[in-house]
Amino acid sequence: MAVVLQVIPFPGEPPRVEVLLTGLGPEVGFVTVTRTAGGLTLEVRGAVRARVAGALTKIDFDVPPNVQVTYRAELFDDAGLPLGFTSTAMVNVPSVKSWMHNPLNPQGAVAVSLVASAAQSLSRPYSGQTVRARGRRVGQIVTSGVRSGLVGLVLDVRCETLEDADKVQALLGEDSVPVICFRKGTEDVKVRVPTPLYVGVFDIPEEPFTLHTGGEMTTQRIQGDEAEPPVPGLFIPLLTRADLNAHYATRAAMNADNATRLALNRRYDLAGSAG
Repeated sequence: MAVVLQVIPFPGEPPRVEVLLTGLGPEVGFVTVTRTAGGLTLEVRGAVRARVAGALTKIDFDVPPNVQVTYRAELFDDAGLPLGFTSTAMVNVPSVKSWMHNPLNPQGAVAVSLVASAAQSLSRPYSGQTVRARGRRVGQIVTSGVRSGLVGLVLDVRCETLEDADKVQALLGEDSVPVICFRKGTEDVKVRVPTPLYVGVFDIPEEPFTLHTGGEMTTQRIQGDEAEPPVPGLFIPLLTRADLNAHYATRAAMNADNATRLALNRRYDLAGSAG
């Protein structure tokens, strides 16, 4: 059993990787897939204690581009007891543009161009304070022993069209967590922030850039603190049963067009068919 990776290179769309596991024995009931990049290991969204029946396919929407990324899966039996790990697989996904998306709404991803004010100051303060006790000449340091992630990070972006401006504003959806995933492309490779980077953002002020002269360019002011992504067990499936039902008139037609259940689960080209 091994992890097979497939880059999904649809032009003009964000970098994504299909993580495919096949040949899982009947003793395997659940799997958890992890991704390691830049010294950071995270669980792949939607692939945490995921139920399997011989195979699994998941799309990793948060894969950082232009770096070496390693995947592997931990196997569990039906009782949740660990059975070991698969071998590892590596991939490097190219992307010139940087991308932003809400982890719980990956289909709303938007390509962005950072403006000159972005990431000009990077602050990772140590959590603590100086306490000046009575009778002591100098202060005493009280600290949690932890240095924080990035604080007050500016990621202002320039949008060329009103459509992209609307996509940036939609990153803070009413039914979602206000966390933005930023993945830098080669255009922003020298921006010294982690990738992927998760930032808690509570407001995105918009400023006109060429609107007053008849253009569509705007500046979207994005500022926040580095944050944990939403719990990776939460995800919105890319391909749904409604999409399949919308594309195929009958179950017989669906079965005739897809030899196996795994083949059907990998019909990502039909995602969105339900509208």
